[in-house]
Amino acid sequence: MTLNKLYFDGGEEIRDLTIVGGGPTGIFAAFQCGMNNISCRIIESMPQLGGQLAALYPEKHIYDVAGFPEVPAAGLVDSLWAQTERYNPEVILGETVTRYRKLDDGSFEVTVSSGRIFLSRAILIAAGLGAFSPRKLPQLNNIEHLEGKSVFYAVKNISDFAGHRVVIVGGGDSALDWTVGLLNAATKVTLVHRMHEFQGHGKTAREVAEAKESGRVDVFLNTEVKSVDREGDRLTAVHLRLKSGKTIIVEADRLLLLIGFKSDLGPLAGWDLELADNALVVDSHMQTSVDGLYAAGDIAYYPGKLKIIQTGLSDAAMAVRHSLTYIKPGEKIRHTFSSLKGAKEKRNAPDKG
Repeated sequence: MTLNKLYFDGGEEIRDLTIVGGGPTGIFAAFQCGMNNISCRIIESMPQLGGQLAALYPEKHIYDVAGFPEVPAAGLVDSLWAQTERYNPEVILGETVTRYRKLDDGSFEVTVSSGRIFLSRAILIAAGLGAFSPRKLPQLNNIEHLEGKSVFYAVKNISDFAGHRVVIVGGGDSALDWTVGLLNAATKVTLVHRMHEFQGHGKTAREVAEAKESGRVDVFLNTEVKSVDREGDRLTAVHLRLKSGKTIIVEADRLLLLIGFKSDLGPLAGWDLELADNALVVDSHMQTSVDGLYAAGDIAYYPGKLKIIQTGLSDAAMAVRHSLTYIKPGEKIRHTFSSLKGAKEKRNAPDKG
């Protein structure tokens, strides 16, 4: 399934809910809208659905989503969309929501980067961490022409590293995961971390240690990248500086910098919503400080929040469910179990035979 090909545009017709963000939380929120018999649209700033999972980690495996012992990030996005598409949500790609306005009747309009305006009865912000950009090494300030060729900030295709000598920089989960994940693809893997120990998951750290013991990977702790050698658009070596001051030159064709991302709320920061920890404060109904405007996933803050995919999916279900009282004021909201609704939909589906 090619989720970057989607563009279902219903024009400016009012929807019950506008979902800002098309990552896992936003997609699942659209599914929940279908389950609760309300219309919705997803507005996503990137050219494909899936958020960071699709843009940065499509081949990274995820192990902590219920029902999936192990699933590639892109596979999870595909599964979420397969679950959702039966309800035909409107999808707008490549547009950033720049501002919103609450109208006199309690409905909302949102304006996107192209200037178009969309109407809905409520809004759900599921924009993850907002706009994000990779952290870069300040000492490597002249490598822009190598980016996407020899220098990378994420693994989108393992083929970019297959048969190459790869230097990975970082000590978190992504760096450890891809050190292990590229062992069978790259001709040589070197892991560099500026601290004395890794910050990633203990299990993966042990796998890296075992690979080091067997000679399959070189590991340098208390070490920083000093500079790189290149020939035109081709990386040839990475210079490392040890804590002792000694310099080591590692021959390399690929430099993979996995030192995190900087998040920016972007236009959301100017929406006069209550913020905490660079996120939108929500109540127990996932509502922000504006009545009718909800948030879910990493962009939502409440005490004890655990920022994992599973929590985002739960947030989405809560937000959509509680938005019904705003979208349909005065109506009695009845809970319908998915098994009953699904069975009814199957009975009413047209016969394809």
